[in-house]
Amino acid sequence: MLTPYRPVIKRLPAFQLESPIHDWRGGLVVRLTNWLGDCLMTLPALWQLRQCLPHDCPLVGLAPAGLAPLWQACPWFDQIIPLDGKRSDGATRQKLRSLHLGAALVNPNSFGSAMDVWHCGIPRRVGRAGRWRSLLLTDKFPEWPAHSNLDQCHQLSYYFQLVSAFGDIAWTDKCPSLRTSPDAAAKLGVTTDGNWTALAPGAAFGPAKQWPAAYFADVARELARQGQRIVILGTANDRETAALIGQQGPSALDLTGRTSLAELMSVLASVQRVLANDSGTMHLAAALGTPGVAVFGSTDPLATGPLGGRWLLRISEASCRPCFRRTCPLAGPEQYKCLKEITPEIILADLKELDK
Repeated sequence: MLTPYRPVIKRLPAFQLESPIHDWRGGLVVRLTNWLGDCLMTLPALWQLRQCLPHDCPLVGLAPAGLAPLWQACPWFDQIIPLDGKRSDGATRQKLRSLHLGAALVNPNSFGSAMDVWHCGIPRRVGRAGRWRSLLLTDKFPEWPAHSNLDQCHQLSYYFQLVSAFGDIAWTDKCPSLRTSPDAAAKLGVTTDGNWTALAPGAAFGPAKQWPAAYFADVARELARQGQRIVILGTANDRETAALIGQQGPSALDLTGRTSLAELMSVLASVQRVLANDSGTMHLAAALGTPGVAVFGSTDPLATGPLGGRWLLRISEASCRPCFRRTCPLAGPEQYKCLKEITPEIILADLKELDK
């Protein structure tokens, strides 16, 4: 099933703070999410948060160091403080204390994420309860309802609900564009004057989200025959898959494991289209406004579809999906049926439709 994607934003009951925040002191800090895809699904909500704050209230982000370039590309954040590890260390806490922040919003659902801001003496700490987090929060709301949004709405709806505690918001997926430069992509060989298709064969969650490498190779071969240039993107963990695509398909520019996050953003903003799994790269390309086709096997596109750009979703019609598993529990010909039934010919037709 091919679906031109439009996120379903459900207007959930708004949250209310225990009492209004009158003194923002040095600003508000957001403990940002830990995965690239999750970060990108929060962007519109955090843009609405910015609209709720006084103009002179700085908005600060506390993010894993590897994701800091993404947030530094967001024009509505005033400062990004990187976390060198999973948790804030003494130096990070001291830096946060020195800002004399008045409030904190905790987006991740882990206990440690709430502790990151609790340690810093921030007077108002807002977030969802669960996992003993209530002990660390001053304003706590119902915990994230796992899978309850299946067949109902995009996960963005729940981030909007959390942000609604700070004021009236517009429940829309629109937000300002991320700031990128084509220079980094050009240095890597991806110039804006070419007809480029980016292939992103990886998905950090597991193989149940990864369309077969041989299928990617077949698509690459045909696109090259049509005169398109191919670039393969991913982490160092995707190098083996990229090599397989290169062996079976045409000559392609393999950048797996060779790009920083900032460089990846530059490349994705420079190509004409993207073919990806349900992955962080899919979400990043969409946020940059680059069109693409995404393959959905084990996961639910309604809940975690790409926000921004024009995206067509090829959704498996296997009766066992969505299962949300990392690996397929089935054996024999039925294993990964949700992915294997989506043939290269189907995806080539989808890419042709995308270019119309």
